[in-house]
Amino acid sequence: MRPGDTAGRHRAPGGPFILLRRVLIEGALVVLPIGAVVLLVLGLIGRIERAADPLTGHVLHPALVAIGGLLLICLLVGAAIRSATGRRMRALLEGTLLDRLPGYRLAKAFATDGPWGEGSGRAVRPALAAIEDGLCPALVMDEFADGRLVVFVPGAPAPMAGAIYVFAPEKVTLLDVPLLPFLKTISSWGLGLVEMIEAAERARTKEAAA
Repeated sequence: MRPGDTAGRHRAPGGPFILLRRVLIEGALVVLPIGAVVLLVLGLIGRIERAADPLTGHVLHPALVAIGGLLLICLLVGAAIRSATGRRMRALLEGTLLDRLPGYRLAKAFATDGPWGEGSGRAVRPALAAIEDGLCPALVMDEFADGRLVVFVPGAPAPMAGAIYVFAPEKVTLLDVPLLPFLKTISSWGLGLVEMIEAAERARTKEAAA
């Protein structure tokens, strides 16, 4: 019997349990923060609903008023953080709390044209990345000071899973197409990608000719 076989036999009993524990922890790091946010939103809606119940009577359902009230609060907070003081408070809140939440920075990048819509150049941008002899649909996630790009190449039909690369800028072609429809073509095994890219190319040609 080879020594490696003996070592592998001794390690085998703990292997599945260690893997199961690791998978459980990694899943919890994603699920629990999302669940906490969902519960927080539901609790906030419930409080607004109870507060609005005496005011609405039989005219409107309290749940509708609660949702409308939550949207109004979000609108007011969004307007407030666009001020100089609001931007400082937002930066402080992000640095101390929000950036520590798993998935927050990704959700922020997908939800805006850039972090908080300030055009900082870190927006998620659809692109085509040159890999081997072909071009792959990809997302430019960030950029180095020297111009290199952090590129995420999503898998199909699950675009939230894939591989991360660092490419020289000449290996990446940015696409002027909307992000969510671009991701939808990836989840559809590429169906609709041709039409989307050709439409963007025609629009770019018209702009250049004008």
